[in-house]
Amino acid sequence: MSDSEFKEYWQKVHGPIASKLTGLRRYVQNVASYPEGKGPEYQGVAEMWFDHIEGMKQAFATEQGQTTLKDMNYFVGSHTTIFADEHFVVENDQNSTN
Repeated sequence: MSDSEFKEYWQKVHGPIASKLTGLRRYVQNVASYPEGKGPEYQGVAEMWFDHIEGMKQAFATEQGQTTLKDMNYFVGSHTTIFADEHFVVENDQNSTN
């Protein structure tokens, strides 16, 4: 799947499927871009925010969660799950472009 096909599918098909997960508080799709001459190691990174890890596990155990995983396996070659705690170093909304 080309980068443009990946982006379109991720945003227009998979995003609406994943956004229906129970307990999902925030879902961000970060599309990767690379310097000229550098090939992509990955096409994007998704951030899925739940109140706690157990809530995420419960969400993916539901029928909607299984549908989300099945769809992800259709268009994603490989993936890694990382659990992270935020540590803000700078948070300055005045510089935000959104």
